[in-house]
Amino acid sequence: MNAETDSPANIVVGRNTVLEALQNPNIVQRLYLAKDSKAKGADEAIALARDGRIPFDFVPQAKLNEIAGTRDHQGIVAKISPIAYTPLKDCLSACPPQATLVALDQIQHPKNLGMIVRTAAAAGASGVLVPARGGALPSEEVLRASAGTLFRVPIVKCPNLCQALRQVQDAGFWVYGLAADAPETVFETQWPDRRVLVIGNETSGLRPVVRKACDAQVRIPIADGVESLNAAVAAGIALFQARRRDEPPAHP
Repeated sequence: MNAETDSPANIVVGRNTVLEALQNPNIVQRLYLAKDSKAKGADEAIALARDGRIPFDFVPQAKLNEIAGTRDHQGIVAKISPIAYTPLKDCLSACPPQATLVALDQIQHPKNLGMIVRTAAAAGASGVLVPARGGALPSEEVLRASAGTLFRVPIVKCPNLCQALRQVQDAGFWVYGLAADAPETVFETQWPDRRVLVIGNETSGLRPVVRKACDAQVRIPIADGVESLNAAVAAGIALFQARRRDEPPAHP
């Protein structure tokens, strides 16, 4: 699979994020552990590093703080390769017959992007589409917020989100925009085998041009007096509701 990168090598910190990164040994350049540390997960990290032939070093606490750029690293730090993007055509060709994609329309906050990626990974999504301009892009902060799952979901950087949505429609996907004023709820929608869920900006929602590119809009019903949901929370509700379409019926 071809991929592009446009970010420098990153430092990731903390047991969960580093262990998740070590599941993908091709992206980890080096592992650092606090010397004489009894850090939780250190043994597992070393075993994964050895399995993946990843070099690792034990360094003094002060040096680890310097490498990490923080003291909040739990004694485990890794240097990873630049975060790679997957071309849209490769993402589409890898999608199974039943697949969910997530498209983000100018999500601004890195933590929201990271949490949406984490939720997309948990819901079995086949890819996350992000605009090349106007929104957050993968970064160290996004990686931390995703708890390392940024490596588990193909990330597609789109020069033009509307054109990308037309491409996925041509590949047999139906595009649903999440909008508070939509006539149908995510619980009523008859989700097709292939679907794209479009999440809008945290403040302004979907841009009109993106709404026009969608096949339909759906909403999450919320109680009176509550203005809206966080973008990542809303994405999670909609993603797992769509996922129910793929679950086999329960046996009595």
